[in-house]
Amino acid sequence: MDSEEHERDKGPEAPADEHAILPRSEPLLTWPPGSLPEAPPEAPPEAPLVVPEPTPSTHSRLADAALVTLLVIGYVSPTVAALVALATGARGLAFICFGIAAVGIGIWAVIKLYRRTRTQGRGAALAWADVLVLGILPAWGLFYNHIVNATCQVMECEASGEVFRPLAEPEVFGLLAFHLVTALAYVVSRRRRAALHPAMAELLVHAGMLAGMAIHVLLAVHFGKWVLIGVVFPPAFLPCLSPVLTVILYGAELRHRLRSRGAEARAIGKPLTVYREGPEQSFLPDKIHLPTLLRALALSPVLLGAHAVLQAVWLGHAAGALQVFTRTCDYTLSRLPVEVLPGDCHYLCTVAARGHSWLVRPLRMGRRGGVPIVVNRQLAVANAFEDLLHERWPRFGRLARRTYDLLARPVCNHLRPAWVSDVVYLVMKPAEWVFYVALVLFDPRSPETRIDRMYR
Repeated sequence: MDSEEHERDKGPEAPADEHAILPRSEPLLTWPPGSLPEAPPEAPPEAPLVVPEPTPSTHSRLADAALVTLLVIGYVSPTVAALVALATGARGLAFICFGIAAVGIGIWAVIKLYRRTRTQGRGAALAWADVLVLGILPAWGLFYNHIVNATCQVMECEASGEVFRPLAEPEVFGLLAFHLVTALAYVVSRRRRAALHPAMAELLVHAGMLAGMAIHVLLAVHFGKWVLIGVVFPPAFLPCLSPVLTVILYGAELRHRLRSRGAEARAIGKPLTVYREGPEQSFLPDKIHLPTLLRALALSPVLLGAHAVLQAVWLGHAAGALQVFTRTCDYTLSRLPVEVLPGDCHYLCTVAARGHSWLVRPLRMGRRGGVPIVVNRQLAVANAFEDLLHERWPRFGRLARRTYDLLARPVCNHLRPAWVSDVVYLVMKPAEWVFYVALVLFDPRSPETRIDRMYR
């Protein structure tokens, strides 16, 4: 037993010949001396793809916040509003609730996009802003320009709130063509940062942006108060801000390009030295290239003159380029007078009574000034309260009527959809309760008798 354990511990011995482990049935491959095949050269390992790390934004926080707010208002707000209108049928309390939720979504989108811009840079955001300002907003504005009042005639009740066509048609289409030319100069400048060759091409890019700035400054002056309305109510009136935003884009790009040309000019004019050269120095673009700016200022009036000549040839009138502004009314550069026509007026409670019957609950048909109108409880109570004011406090009643006609009546004539009447009805409900309490307290006779005889 000891001998067996010894043999087991010792184990099998390795064969003496290194080829003994090969099966005997397989012949050994031998090569003549010096004829060994060369091994194929190994391919160098491929370098891994380097993904550039995002560069944080170096601009001010206020500028980045303004940029992302513009994008949300221009892209997200119309889309969300359309979805809310489709989901609710643009009527009733559900529309109001969904609208409030949409405002919350917009605020969330601004915060989310702002954080992304600060950490990853504003390159993509600025590209989308270019598309919005130079493409979408002008098309949106042309749509508004086409659907508003094309004449200078307005009903008497609507004179204070009527919106007239700001740019004459078809002259505006020539102005649109010129805008596209200046936008092309801006896009070329954004895509090709280096100086263009020949030198005239570079000069045309600068002059094109200068001419575009001049035209859009003129548009902003012509729009007047609507630019301020575009600031206060940006989702619906954002196209009114399009000239101002375009001037900002063109001005920033022109300034950057002139600084780049200035840096190149200083680098070329660097004196040579006999000493050992140090590392290449980068020149900060802190000054614009004044000769290029002066040449562009001299060329931009030529571009504006070419536009005026083409407009005159197309329209058959020497002042065709100016008629896009002057052949309008109620704007800064307008030359046509507004013609006021007599007509019937509408009031808040009258508008509210035209809502959906399940909500506003019409009682009967009445007459005001010989015109039939729908009368509901709210309208009758409001008119009874006004009748009480004229009976007991006539001076205060006349003052209240004049104030209302000045502030509220122009708005009422534009509240036409049924869902808007529903909203007005709900908003006026607290006022209806106040009017009824006043009738109960101050009417010497029966309040219901006064209410019932309204619009008979």
